[in-house]
Amino acid sequence: MSERLTTPSPPLPQPDANLGYLFRLAHQHFRARLDSELEDLGLSAQDYGILSVFETRPQLSTAELARISQVTRQTMHTSILSLETAGLVERIAKNQRVVLVRLTARGRNRLQTATRRVRAVEHAVLADLSRQDERTIRAWLASLAAMTPSPGNAQAEPTEEP
Repeated sequence: MSERLTTPSPPLPQPDANLGYLFRLAHQHFRARLDSELEDLGLSAQDYGILSVFETRPQLSTAELARISQVTRQTMHTSILSLETAGLVERIAKNQRVVLVRLTARGRNRLQTATRRVRAVEHAVLADLSRQDERTIRAWLASLAAMTPSPGNAQAEPTEEP
C-alpha cells in the first residue's frame, strides 16, 4: 500500500508515440486485466488462449497447439501439463508418436465461465468506441495479424501523398 502512495504513476503515453511501444503497452494492460479476471478460475490469459482454441477444434496435438498459439512445442508442453494437472485437458495417445489433447468436461465448463469474463473485459475496453470505430479497429488488427513478415521491405519514412 505504501509503495502505491510513494511511487508516482508513469506518464500516459502520447498518441504519437512509437507504434511498437503503444502496441506493447496496450497488450500488457489488456493481458493484465485478463489475468486479473481469470485468476480465481486458476487461469492466466495464456491458459485461456490455449483452451479457447478448442472452441473450434475438438482435439489437437501439442505441436498443432504450439503452432496456432505461436509458442515453442516445449512451452506448449509445459502449459498442457499444467492444464492437465488442473483437470482441464486430457491427453490421448493416437499412436506411439502422436498424442492428442482435448478438453475435459471440467475444461469446457471453465472455458465457458472464462469466456464470459473475457467478453466483459473486451466490452469494457471497447465501451468508448462507436460500433463503426470498433469494426475499423478489429479489421485493422485482423489485417495486421495476417501480415506475413517481409524483412527489408519496410520503408524508413512514410511517403507523402501528392
